[in-house]
Amino acid sequence: MTPPATLPAAAPSMPQRLTTAIRHAIGIHEPNRRYAPHARVMSCFCAVLWSRFLRFDPASPEWPDRDRFVVSSPRYRVLPRIMAELSGQAPLPPRVGDHPAPPHDRQACGPSGQGLGAAIGMALAEQTLAARFGRSLVNHRIWGLGCWTELSTGVALESAALAGQMGLDRVTLVVGLWTSEREAVDAILPRYSASGWSVRKVDADSPEQIAAAITSSQRTHKPCLIACIASPEIDPPPPFVDDPGLWAGAARRGASARRSWLRRLLKDRQKAEFERMAHNQRPAFWQPDWQRSWREHGSAIARVAPTFAARRGLETLHELLPELTCLRSRRGMLADLPTNRRNGGEADLSCGTQVHGMAALLNGIAMHDGLLAAGTSTIIAVDRMRPALRYAAMTDLQVIYLLTDDDLLSGDGAAGDQPVEQLASLRAMPNVAVFRPADHRETMECMELALRRTSGPSLLTLESAPAMATAGAPEREQHGLTNLCARGGYVLAEAEGTRQVTLVATGHEAILALAARKLLKDAGVAAAVVSLPCWELFAAQKMTYRAAVLGTAPRIGIEAASGFGWERWLGTDGLFVGIDGFGTAAPDQPDSATDITPERICRDALRLVRPLSDTLTEPAGGNGAPPGMTSADVSV
Repeated sequence: MTPPATLPAAAPSMPQRLTTAIRHAIGIHEPNRRYAPHARVMSCFCAVLWSRFLRFDPASPEWPDRDRFVVSSPRYRVLPRIMAELSGQAPLPPRVGDHPAPPHDRQACGPSGQGLGAAIGMALAEQTLAARFGRSLVNHRIWGLGCWTELSTGVALESAALAGQMGLDRVTLVVGLWTSEREAVDAILPRYSASGWSVRKVDADSPEQIAAAITSSQRTHKPCLIACIASPEIDPPPPFVDDPGLWAGAARRGASARRSWLRRLLKDRQKAEFERMAHNQRPAFWQPDWQRSWREHGSAIARVAPTFAARRGLETLHELLPELTCLRSRRGMLADLPTNRRNGGEADLSCGTQVHGMAALLNGIAMHDGLLAAGTSTIIAVDRMRPALRYAAMTDLQVIYLLTDDDLLSGDGAAGDQPVEQLASLRAMPNVAVFRPADHRETMECMELALRRTSGPSLLTLESAPAMATAGAPEREQHGLTNLCARGGYVLAEAEGTRQVTLVATGHEAILALAARKLLKDAGVAAAVVSLPCWELFAAQKMTYRAAVLGTAPRIGIEAASGFGWERWLGTDGLFVGIDGFGTAAPDQPDSATDITPERICRDALRLVRPLSDTLTEPAGGNGAPPGMTSADVSV
């Protein structure tokens, strides 16, 4: 008997051929055997997305209206590189470990969940730009690829809740998982449905189900989450056959879309403004206009707290920089900042108490290009924002934070809400510039420096206590309109005669140091006051400048925070006046929380300057004040 004839094997379909090409490339490019199976799970999804839906042009990878593809988990870190090579784009060079260089629409591996939050922030940026320029110029989508375990992280849940509240329907998050993990995922997905998301589960190896889910995500008016469920691999993948024209159709589709977009751009009346913002360029005369504005308001805000000076500064910047997008938390003196509406869009958006998600969204706004990301909250909340802040520092994202010290100086908060160790920990983080201005003038100068710094995040910590102006200091008057904070530190008031002690202070404590200088002068001690608003900028100066500012006399550091790290500027013989615990304060006596007063500074300076052989007697005025005077009599 002759055996039955075997039917010839059916030729693989186009999705199968694309998937096979991706899986073959994964075996070549992914050295980590633990990650390779996870990357293969998403190969079919990437094949369908790139070949049929993703909006990109290999010839112009920086096209402003391209779709953004964000990879959050290191499990899938190899996929952007593979897809770029297969579709004809140049591969990305590695940056630091798993953190490649921009453009950021391909990979954003970082702390767990940060990439998903960044993808949602990109969707917010897309929505904001579309409200300003219209859908003819801004009409792309954000695709975020992550691990299912990231869905339960706090930052992902908070970001998802914000996406639902803001109606960000241009973002689609995709996670891959095995069938054995389905039960755990089923417990997480309802949280996203309750936050206003459209949730779908598909077979990770079914091109039809994947295409239907992507089509549904493009039609719905909600943010979307797609869970791709895969079975463990049993059969070996089919043999790979090299086909140079396999991805040509996707490239032609993207090139055609870009040509149509360019024709619309040429006819648009906002072409110049769109191109300026898309390339992250600032208006030509924003700095002179900024300086003129705060000079005009200088007399009106000369004695207000830095917090209120920053409020005035933000109001001015909204007029000078249309790209400024400010997210704000519910707490803090800047929480009630009025919303600035422009062309139907919102320049300020409230995130409530979800500051972890807010920080991740700010990273996404900065990664998207076209907008300037800023956020307001309290400094105590920075502990929840730290992973996002660290990620911004690692990837050189320009994000500006305005953080208020409300609880410490107002006395209204509990001891646990008082920021003590936050400043020291923030200064220890690489590529983060921490500004602590003393008055309205330093606040405006530090805000200008933060706007000019594009290589990393900048934080302004602002006190809500009323402050006397430092503008009356002689050295301030001599330098006129020069931005003295640009060097990180400067001599605020020089000693009258040879320096016997140098008072180095930041923020509100610089005002107290000026008062202590007056007390020391009446006690016969020549003291200089140095304002040190930004350690990072001061450390970058030449050694000769730092030596000229700090001098050779004994130094006293003054700051309402932990003294950790101050030995860098004070030396081995210096003293620090600050906080070594969590205290309490009366609402009408803000300095009682810290016990930092001009009298205490004067006493410590006298003990430091005068020899031990001299009997240290306090001036007759008591509490370190000169005879016949108290600190209340000292004018700054």
